[in-house]
Amino acid sequence: MKYLLCIIYCVLLAGCAAPRHSKILVQMIKAQEEYFGNEIIPGFDRENNAVTQVVHYDNTGEIKNELAKYPRQVSLVKIPFDKSQALVHDNQLLPLDSFLTEEELKEFRQTFLLTSLGESSGRQYLIPRKYETRIMVYCKSKVADALAVWRTYRDSVSNELRKMNGYGLPATYILKDDPNKWDFYDVYVVGWIWAHTPYNGKLKGRIAHRGKRYSGTSQRIIDRIFECKGDSTQVLTMKGDAVADALAWEAVYSVSVYNKRMWEEAWSGTDIWKGFRDGEVFLAFMTQLDCFFIHGTGQDGLDGYLKDAADMGVATMPQGCSPTLDKDGTIEREGCKAVTTGGWWWGIPRDSPDPRQSYRLARYITSTKTQLKDCSRFGMIPVRKDILSDMSMLFGEGWITEIYETSFKQLMNNGTAVLPANGNIDKIGNLYLDAWYDIVVGKNWSVKGAFPQWDYIHKLLETKYVPQAARILGN
Repeated sequence: MKYLLCIIYCVLLAGCAAPRHSKILVQMIKAQEEYFGNEIIPGFDRENNAVTQVVHYDNTGEIKNELAKYPRQVSLVKIPFDKSQALVHDNQLLPLDSFLTEEELKEFRQTFLLTSLGESSGRQYLIPRKYETRIMVYCKSKVADALAVWRTYRDSVSNELRKMNGYGLPATYILKDDPNKWDFYDVYVVGWIWAHTPYNGKLKGRIAHRGKRYSGTSQRIIDRIFECKGDSTQVLTMKGDAVADALAWEAVYSVSVYNKRMWEEAWSGTDIWKGFRDGEVFLAFMTQLDCFFIHGTGQDGLDGYLKDAADMGVATMPQGCSPTLDKDGTIEREGCKAVTTGGWWWGIPRDSPDPRQSYRLARYITSTKTQLKDCSRFGMIPVRKDILSDMSMLFGEGWITEIYETSFKQLMNNGTAVLPANGNIDKIGNLYLDAWYDIVVGKNWSVKGAFPQWDYIHKLLETKYVPQAARILGN
C-alpha cells in the first residue's frame, strides 16, 4: 500500500510539474507569424507541458545579438540559409549529434530532403524549415501569342542580336513550345515579341525581375551566373566568363525586353505582383511564395493579382548559355538550369535550456500534418520526403501541386548550388548591385551609343570590379 501511494504521489507530482518555459525566435510575414503563434505552437505546448513564447526579430544580420538578449532561454531560432554558416562558425548553434543517437540521426536524414546542406565539417547543425528557389512564372495566353508568331519575327530578333554577337540567333534556332525547355535565347525571343506588340495600346518590355537595391536583385544576378555554369569561386571573385555572360545577358535584355520600370521605380517582389495585375509583366523569375501571392488562395489575405488566375503558368528556370556564338552560329558556352537553393532552417542555440525539448519542438513544427497546413496556406516547398513523394494525392491536381512539382524539379536541377558560405557574401552582393546599376541601368556596356558588347563588359569587370571583390575578400 505504501508503494502504491508513493507511485500515485509521483504521478500527481509529475502532472503538477511546472511547465517548461522557452522562446522561439522567428521572422515571418504577419499572417504566417500569427498562424504560427496561434495555431501551431499551442498544440506543442499542450502535448509537452510547455510554454513557448514566439518572439519576432527583424534583422537577419543580427541573429547573434538577438540570441544574446535571451541567454539560456531560446529553444529554437529561425535562420535564413545565407546566415546559417556564419552562426555555425561563430559557435552559436548546437550540433545534433551532441544529443541525438546515431539511430535518431539516421531517422532524421531519412525524413528530410537535402539535409547535407545543413552540415558543417561533417556534423549536422540545421533542421529544414523550408526550401526556396526561383522558378519561371508567366502568362500562358501571352506565351501562346508569341509561339503563334515567332517565325514572323525571327529575322528582326536575329538582326538585333547580331549587333552584339556578330551572328544573331543560333543557326538552328527554334522557339520551343514547352517553357520548361527554354534557354536564355528563348526568353529573349518571346520578350522581344511582347515588347514589339501593342498590348493595351502600349509598346514596352514585359519581362521583369526585382530591381530594387537589395538582396533580391543581387540574388537574381548570382542565379544567372550559376545558370551560366559559374561556381561559388567565380561568384565571390567576380572573375570568369560566366560572370561576364550573366551581366551581358542582363544588358541585352534591358535594351528591349525588360520593363524599364523595374529599375526606374526600384521594383521589389510586390511591384512585380502588381505588374502581373496591371499587364506590365508577362514573365518573371519568382519564388513559390511569390506564386501564391500572384495566383491567390482566397485566405490569409492572399487574394491574387491576376484577372484570370488560371492564366498563370510555371516552369523550371531557363537553361543558361553564352550570348556569344562561334562563326558557325553555335553557342560558345552551354550553361545549365541550376540556380541557388535558399530557404530557412531551424537552429538550436548552443545554450538551449533543453536541447532534446528543442528538437521535439522542431520535429513537431515540421511534422507531416503541420507542414501540409503550412504548404497549402503559404506556398512553402515541403522539406519532408513523405510529402514530396506524393504531392498530387495530398494537394490534388491543381495549381498548388503544379507549383510544388515545378519547384521540386528546380531543386533537383540546383543540386548543391547555394550562396557561397563566406562572411563577406553580403558585401559581394552589394558589389553586384553596383555593377548591375553601372552596366545595365547606366548603359556602361560598350563604346558610347553602341549595343551591349561582351568584350567590353568582360574587361570592365576585370579592371573595375574584380579588384574591389578581392579587397572585400582580403586577397
